Amino acid sequence: MTVFKIWKHFKREELYECYQCARCTGSCPAMEVAPAFGPRETILKCLGLGYDQLVEDEKLWLCCTCNVCEDRCPQKIPISDLLVALRNSAALRGNIPGRLSIAIELLAKTGRSMIVHQLDEMRSHHGLAPLPPAPVDEIRQILKKTGLDAVIEF
Repeated sequence: MTVFKIWKHFKREELYECYQCARCTGSCPAMEVAPAFGPRETILKCLGLGYDQLVEDEKLWLCCTCNVCEDRCPQKIPISDLLVALRNSAALRGNIPGRLSIAIELLAKTGRSMIVHQLDEMRSHHGLAPLPPAPVDEIRQILKKTGLDAVIEF
């Protein structure tokens, strides 16, 4: 298994620039769904607990990477980059939520991340042509290059 070195891809020093103004957390859409989650809390946990404990937390996957936290941050801390790096590390450890694993497996098998037979029926009902076939081989190559084939069997 490949070990993802987060500090190789993200500068820990940048996190120390955070002065806890909470602008990132106040504008985070994921906070509406999960109040215990937030960019500021992620930064604090990363500095205090280390990223090893963070990558085991399923709340890590609640971020929708909208970058609003970065837009609002007066220190311009690349919070989304941190969350993506944490997710990459979590994925390489096999810590991927079940629904996401299913979507990735479906993507590798069909070229789409959801079942589309009902979508084709809806398109036909509205006089639209079926969706063109997805380039499954190309998608599998991309998934293999990202290392997901080592984490999710497809």
